[in-house]
Amino acid sequence: MRGAGRLLATGALLASVAACGGSNVDPAQLLRDAKRSIDSAPSVHFTLTSTNVTGAGPLITGGQGDAHRPNSFAGSLSVVASGFTVTVDVVSVGGVFYARTPLGSGGFAKTDPATYGFGDPGQLLDPNRGLSSLLAACTSPANMDGDRLNGEQLTEVGCSIPGALVAALLTSADSSQAVQATVGVDSSTHELRRVVLVGPFFDKTHSSTFTVVLDKYGENVSITPPAG
Repeated sequence: MRGAGRLLATGALLASVAACGGSNVDPAQLLRDAKRSIDSAPSVHFTLTSTNVTGAGPLITGGQGDAHRPNSFAGSLSVVASGFTVTVDVVSVGGVFYARTPLGSGGFAKTDPATYGFGDPGQLLDPNRGLSSLLAACTSPANMDGDRLNGEQLTEVGCSIPGALVAALLTSADSSQAVQATVGVDSSTHELRRVVLVGPFFDKTHSSTFTVVLDKYGENVSITPPAG
């Protein structure tokens, strides 16, 4: 009976380790699974936060929105410019970017997203230039401790991503520097849930952090150019 008890205890311990993301999962395969989850989703909701933000600006401090395949996005971004924080409503459809700020005339206007310090969010689901392309470019992937997010168990992978790729999608003050990433994948579905990026986004000598959380895969989303 003692042997059986020890066996049960050992099994419980192994199950506990696996539940905490400590199982020996192939990190490269997990990244491929996560990329596949994004590339097969017709739409996804995302939330963006940033920390340790410093620099001349404009600076992205947060945002949220919906991306729809192949190249549409609608949402809002918090941007610091000239010392003031403003919420910029944005819509991107087919490579045309529209923005509306509280200081404007009240309507949307065509503009360049670089004006606000970021890339075109309509590319978010592009398999070659969007978020999943960063996963494909990860070098030296390694297993990390697991985590929980909104009640879901995450398996996490750490890796390094070329700064130029991140600069094209988000922003960078020095695209020659690599960006360190922690990729969180739902342990049961292998859907991408969170990407934490650390790099010189706003200042060449100072690292900031972007955290992108994704959910609501495949929800019915319709995005059209703003009226007028």
